[in-house]
Amino acid sequence: MLREIIRDALLEAHHVLQDALSKGLTKIEGRGGFGDYSRQFDILTEKAIIKSIKNRLNRAYIVSEEVGEVPCEDPEFYVLIDPVDGSTNASRGLPFYASSIAVAKSPKMDDVIAAGVINHQTGKIYLGDEESGVTVNSSPPSMSKQISLKDALVFADLSNLKKEEEDGFNPRDWCTAIITKARHARFFAAASLEIAYILEGKADAFVCASRDLKVMDFCASAVLVKWAGGEYRVLGGKGDILLTENTRLGIIVASTNSLLEEILSLKR
Repeated sequence: MLREIIRDALLEAHHVLQDALSKGLTKIEGRGGFGDYSRQFDILTEKAIIKSIKNRLNRAYIVSEEVGEVPCEDPEFYVLIDPVDGSTNASRGLPFYASSIAVAKSPKMDDVIAAGVINHQTGKIYLGDEESGVTVNSSPPSMSKQISLKDALVFADLSNLKKEEEDGFNPRDWCTAIITKARHARFFAAASLEIAYILEGKADAFVCASRDLKVMDFCASAVLVKWAGGEYRVLGGKGDILLTENTRLGIIVASTNSLLEEILSLKR
């Protein structure tokens, strides 16, 4: 049931977003609940997702990038939404942006039980749940089994290069070491979609070495990769990672544990 609810909400988001972009609705309308600028299409897409979710889940505590938290008195589910990941790309006509949804049985990321991401350029949907596993447009995922950076394609968040000191280490040096050792490195500024590409074997790892991401930027796709046999490590959190987390975090996601451990080993 949850898979279908997520899929339908993502499809509705796709239709609303494409319509908004075709009408040039890209104006900034202020800041959202998590501090980033909200554009017209962000708000319209978020409203469409929330409406779709609420029509199907009566007792849902919703956390979303623009509106913030929509409380529920006795929640059965917690729903984390990123209406448009890659809003700057979308506003400039760069074809790399996505929407994502994660549904959990508690406010903790560890308790996510279903998740989905949609690539708005291709319409491709990455979907999964704890019981049934993960699909990419209804087909099984095809993750690579790369165990070494020297053979890997890595998405590396280049905002890490702006930071020389954080939590007792140098994110710039760590990111540089990873990029230098990787066979290929890329950055498209839409973390949820970059991570989802690991499910198709188009990439082998995603790295955000400093605390620059919101939890909704990576939650859904990181969980999907883990369910498909990969691994992730959240950076900068203290204890359980909450869906309501209002601090910035880093994350490493990899198709294999060996690749994850190699990336972590380069941290100084």
